[in-house]
Amino acid sequence: MRFLASSSRVRIITASLAAAAAVVVAGCAPAPSPESGGGSAVAAGADSAAPSAPGDITPYCPSEPTKIVFVKSAGGQVWAAIANAEFEAEAAKCPNIQASWYNGTSGVQGAIAATNAAVAQGAKALVVIADFGAAQLPSLRKAVEAGVTVVTTVSDGGAQKGTDVSDSLLWDVNSIGENQAKWLAEHVKTGKVAFLGGQPGAPSTQTTFDAFKAALSTYAPGIQLVPDTWVPTNWDSAQKRRAVAGLIAQNGDYAALVSDYGASDIGAVQAILDAKATMPAFLNIGSSQGFVCTAKQNNIQWLGQDGSTRMTASALRIALADMQDRPSAEPNPYILFTYADTAAGKMPDCDPSVSPDADLSSSLSVADLKKVLGG
Repeated sequence: MRFLASSSRVRIITASLAAAAAVVVAGCAPAPSPESGGGSAVAAGADSAAPSAPGDITPYCPSEPTKIVFVKSAGGQVWAAIANAEFEAEAAKCPNIQASWYNGTSGVQGAIAATNAAVAQGAKALVVIADFGAAQLPSLRKAVEAGVTVVTTVSDGGAQKGTDVSDSLLWDVNSIGENQAKWLAEHVKTGKVAFLGGQPGAPSTQTTFDAFKAALSTYAPGIQLVPDTWVPTNWDSAQKRRAVAGLIAQNGDYAALVSDYGASDIGAVQAILDAKATMPAFLNIGSSQGFVCTAKQNNIQWLGQDGSTRMTASALRIALADMQDRPSAEPNPYILFTYADTAAGKMPDCDPSVSPDADLSSSLSVADLKKVLGG
């Protein structure tokens, strides 16, 4: 199986950062600010190598050519493109890393074949989003047994560290859910809420939903979850529009909608407008300029927790540390930062010069995002 090459737009970013990489390699990158999702982390055990800090790849740059592959295989294509650009930009800081990605749409068999192909082609490490859950674990376990470092991120499919994978970096679902539930209790107080997720069975949606549901019962007893499970939408705007239209027809007005991919929540907003229903509050992660502008235009109450595209770079740093049998300083689980909170007067700018698909919670500059997304 041939890997799908990174887009030329992503390569432009990598090339533009390569020159800066020489400077970065000579020094130490600064630790991320609280808004980067970073936090304090103390590495366990003694380490005689160069000291590291969260967000600093330079102490882990390999001394010889090293192939590392990012595998993403379902849904959220724009998110995936930005996450890969973050991955490749970070890899460009190490001259010996040969970074590539597989962005598949052929289902679980494609994801498995991509993993097997990466190992066969000499990859020393994989950063994998296990979109298909447990079905992907045998291929990841096989890669680990072959001596390849495997770090899952966003979704790990229930993998066992040390057996199925080398390590895993997930967003902190308990923090996300608690923040959402407390915000609903303070600013919405009562009414119905629905949770809009990815493809049926998506592990990342399931874990995020479970944490939200638990937090809701603890912190927001006045909010009713209807239905009592999450609604599959494949992280797709058109499917969200149909799903929310059905929810409104069946259950009437909603006080809030929660989503694990805010970029496609534009479809949900359109369904509300189509039905001439009361506009609910939106609580999401993985946003976009399109949703920012939509929220402004429709005066939507919004809590956005974000920075999720940065996780691939963090997972890469963890993988490099693991390859060298060294502790990683990366905060784990990964804390998303507050990107938008209309109740607190925090609202990103709507920039019409940027593609509606762009996620400005990314660490990439606006100029680089424009290159990734073609304008």
